[in-house]
Amino acid sequence: MISGKRAADRADYRPQTPKDPPAPERLTPSEKKLVEWAKRKMEIDGGLGVLLEGEKLVSEALAAGIRLEAGWFTPEFSGANGRLIDDLRRTGIPLRPINERTLHTLSHLETPPGLAVAAHPPRLNMKRPGDFFHLIVALFGAQDPGNVGGVIRTADYFGADEVWLDRSSADPYSPKSLRGSMGAFLRMPVYRGDLIDRLQKFKASGASLWAAVAHGEAMSQIEQTGRRILMLGGESRGLGDDALAIASHSVKIPGADRSESLNLGVAAGILIYQALGRPAPGPAFDTIPKKQANR
Repeated sequence: MISGKRAADRADYRPQTPKDPPAPERLTPSEKKLVEWAKRKMEIDGGLGVLLEGEKLVSEALAAGIRLEAGWFTPEFSGANGRLIDDLRRTGIPLRPINERTLHTLSHLETPPGLAVAAHPPRLNMKRPGDFFHLIVALFGAQDPGNVGGVIRTADYFGADEVWLDRSSADPYSPKSLRGSMGAFLRMPVYRGDLIDRLQKFKASGASLWAAVAHGEAMSQIEQTGRRILMLGGESRGLGDDALAIASHSVKIPGADRSESLNLGVAAGILIYQALGRPAPGPAFDTIPKKQANR
């Protein structure tokens, strides 16, 4: 909800830029190429972009210093968000109005929010073997982009250092992943590629590898100190033999044995919460005195 003061500020704000020309009905060929790059359908200079949509995500990208390439907005959005449009113009990127029908052609969303910006993925520093860290989350076979985005968001919320994805996992910058991460991808370093060799190098440098498993003998709580890497597999197959073979420990989430497994995002959330110095699931959560709770 917008505070009364903020709402008043917006109402009183007048853009400092000249009035925009009429919104065109179609994109130019060069703009179409840029949109395909941002929607991760084609490479430019050997890389893929990301498409940022809406006031919140674009504002966060500006604050994070993300490199932007071009933007499009509807006149209605500009009328309600003139300050943001001025901020975007000050970056020097090509920025122009388009009508709602044209915005629909480039948007990922059923109801476009009125602003779309083609940008480069964030370039964040990644840990190297031997570097200090608290927790890295490594996902194998996480093919649901919503789960990938959700894990990135959860890892960011609880203060994990990085999220790693193997090549079979969903693209962390796909539209569904971006929506699931709710802007966390701007802050959370994400690696996607071969994980086994990477994990072995980190283990050799002193990191402990924790494999999340559904069955068998395993600890019910991950250690809360040291350099730890939490490995989780996709819901259908779990971790493969190659990942299990290099694990230092295995950990499982106790349950009532009614369901076969937990959703990947839920399981990751429980273990990340547990690993970063929070109490394990169980009676420790009940911190309210019984007399007080019964009032």
